[in-house]
Parts: sequence; C-alpha cells; structure tokens
Amino acid sequence: MAPVEIVPSTGHSTSGVKYAFAEVAVSQTDQVLVAAVAGKRIRVHQTRRIVGGTATTSRMNSKGAGAGTAIEPTVTPAINGGHVDPFSPVGWMETNVGEALTINTGAGSVTGILIGYTLV
Repeated sequence: MAPVEIVPSTGHSTSGVKYAFAEVAVSQTDQVLVAAVAGKRIRVHQTRRIVGGTATTSRMNSKGAGAGTAIEPTVTPAINGGHVDPFSPVGWMETNVGEALTINTGAGSVTGILIGYTLV
C-alpha cells in the first residue's frame, strides 16, 4: 500500500517536509538542529519544545560564520511545560540561504525540541 499524503485544510501539501529532534543541554549557544545546505534556506513549518523542572528560555537562529542571528523571539515555557507552533504551510521562520538552523538555550532544564522543515 502506498503511503498516504496528508494535505492540510488549506490545500497545501506537506510533501517534502522533513523532521528533526534534539535534547538540547542547558546554556547552549548555536546548537545545530539542521545542518546548512548550500543554496537553500531551512523553512520551519512546525515546532514543539518541552522543558523539565526549571523554566528555560530558547531561541532559534540562522547560523553562518560567527554568531547566529535570531529568527524568532525568545520562547520561555513554564516549569514542566512546553511551546507548540502548529503546522503552517508558509512556515514560522527560515534561515538565510546556506546557513544552519541552530538553537540557543538558557540556564534551567534540558530542552526537548521537534521540528518539521523544508529546504527552499
């Protein structure tokens, strides 16, 4: 049986969406979530973050040479909480061309993150 393609009610296909996940330690700077691809942007269509017993900040970046550049506001889930950006066919954020998708985390708890992305 062929795999079933999910098509959101907007009519946009999810074909080509890739997934990545990580358990990111506290106080990390530019921890790579998705490696850079020459000539491509990484467009993030959905995210889910979970933190443990201490509230922790996180922020995704576009990372070329030098420090990463923020591509979203800082997210601060509560203790044992989380944050979800549901699937968006147009994406929530994207990196600069040829740059990696990275994350910074604050002091507190490990941050578990799942993302759905495409290369554009």
